[in-house]
Amino acid sequence: MKKAFLLLAVLSNAIASCAQGIVLVKNNAAVSGIVIAKDASDQVQFAAKMLQQYLQKSTGATLPIRNSAQGTSNLYVGKGAYTRIGNVDLDEDGFLLQSDGNNFVILGGSDWGTEFGVYDFLERFVGVRWLIPTDVGIVIPKLSTLQVPTVKIVENPVYLSRAISPIWIDKNTIPMNQWGRFNRLRSRVDASHNLRNLFPPEKFARSNPEFYPQVKGKRMLPQSNNDQGWQPDFTANGIADAASKQIVSWFDQHKDATNYSLGINDSQNFSESGSNNLRSLGFKNVLGFSNFSDQYYAWANDVVNKVRKVYPGKKYPVLAYTSVAEPPSDRKVDKDIIPFIAMERLRWGASPVKKTDQDLTERWAQAAQSLGWYDYVYGFTYLLPRVWFHTMQEYLAWGSAHKVKYYYGELYPNWGEGPKAWVMAKLLWNPNQDVDKLLDDWYRNAAGKQGGPKLKAYYAIWEKFWSQDIFANGGNAGIHAKIVFFDPSYLLQVPDDYLTQSDKLLADAAKLAETDQQRQLVSRLTQMWTIYRASVVAYKKYKQGGKNSPEGQQRLQLLQSLKSDLLYSLPANSILSRATVAGNDW
Repeated sequence: MKKAFLLLAVLSNAIASCAQGIVLVKNNAAVSGIVIAKDASDQVQFAAKMLQQYLQKSTGATLPIRNSAQGTSNLYVGKGAYTRIGNVDLDEDGFLLQSDGNNFVILGGSDWGTEFGVYDFLERFVGVRWLIPTDVGIVIPKLSTLQVPTVKIVENPVYLSRAISPIWIDKNTIPMNQWGRFNRLRSRVDASHNLRNLFPPEKFARSNPEFYPQVKGKRMLPQSNNDQGWQPDFTANGIADAASKQIVSWFDQHKDATNYSLGINDSQNFSESGSNNLRSLGFKNVLGFSNFSDQYYAWANDVVNKVRKVYPGKKYPVLAYTSVAEPPSDRKVDKDIIPFIAMERLRWGASPVKKTDQDLTERWAQAAQSLGWYDYVYGFTYLLPRVWFHTMQEYLAWGSAHKVKYYYGELYPNWGEGPKAWVMAKLLWNPNQDVDKLLDDWYRNAAGKQGGPKLKAYYAIWEKFWSQDIFANGGNAGIHAKIVFFDPSYLLQVPDDYLTQSDKLLADAAKLAETDQQRQLVSRLTQMWTIYRASVVAYKKYKQGGKNSPEGQQRLQLLQSLKSDLLYSLPANSILSRATVAGNDW
């Protein structure tokens, strides 16, 4: 009877332990190991090492990386490491986090998915956060024991391609790219201006000058491959054949490539020769540009069909932009073409812009099998924190419900905008999240339980400015009425009390921060705020007739000091290189 009671107690403890979860680290000592397959790829090995390093930084314990299980519990990473998991429907970036008895499995739809699963595991169960680039933005809670609950979590990204330039995660040697990788950004299709590369002048200028446009009665021949101030004549004889041969040759040299951009050059110099082109010049599309959609998409359809005979299954991003913004009149593009509809969606705060964008997206949804959105989300040379968290969530959620599966945003970040890029990365993975909970998470990790609300109030001021005040004052009000990154006149609209409120809130956040790291992070945000603030004051004085004010000199000195800064070099150099925002005589 005593033995039976003892056995029952042991079983009860085992069941209780399983119900509570799996202990990986106890009292700063490793209980489990990390298991990867013997033939694990370099990427899975890298992911396992990242997991090991971050767990060690958090708990002090080093979980050994092995090719086979040992002990009572193990943490399996990647394909082939654990064979008892059944089929799971995973996108290549998606992942499974699942407990099975005393084992835990991280498995991706591809090696990328496995790596992203590791980062989600660290966020979800350890509390790691990658808030902004550099060490000051990496939050690693100190734990003595790590116990993972009994769960089965399947995560697939809503936006399959989540690209924010110039963050390229495959070049993870600089802090900004490392940050993007940890936050699961990944570009899967190339939506770029690319026709200048498809028709290089050294190959076609002499043999086929008709491929280049006639503008104002003169043939426009590019002088170099860097010249994109022109568009091909999409109606020229043989131009689809030439393009398809070029693309086939490119795929011959890039066997692993899944897509090829047919994005137009960044130019309005479309050909004026021929009756179809002349007719397009006189017909305006919804954005007010001459409408060349019929010629362009007929050409693109032809090219894709020709290349498919040699390389089936490839995808072809195009830029639904300026003169080719609308679907063709027959509402048909090839199933492998992905139109990226270009719009600055911050301006959804103006109903005409929102309606135009939604109407265009719905029309394209009838013409194409899947869609992309091209967005302009600059930090860059703007001289205020340019944030619009709630509008961002609104449009990304709407887009995902209307066949938009791919996203590209021109960010060129200014990390003085705090949670902007982090929230964007989270919403691209799942745009139906509660944006306020995301923001609270970022603020709490950045400045602590008491300092976090001060940061929240600070960024709320600037979200109000960009989401409400600008529109109320007539800015960003229509398709062609918009605030551009090189015109700082919006600074005149900043109320003085926004400056004094921001000063106090950041000072309070610094006082209330709980750790040295939090104080350092708030200090870094305040560093850029000092430049923002001085820009407002100096520009207002300049517009009133003053020059070289103390605030103007201060901002120039601060910008110069950040030219090589790991966090702020991009905005500092961008501002200083453009005369209209450099403000050398403010």
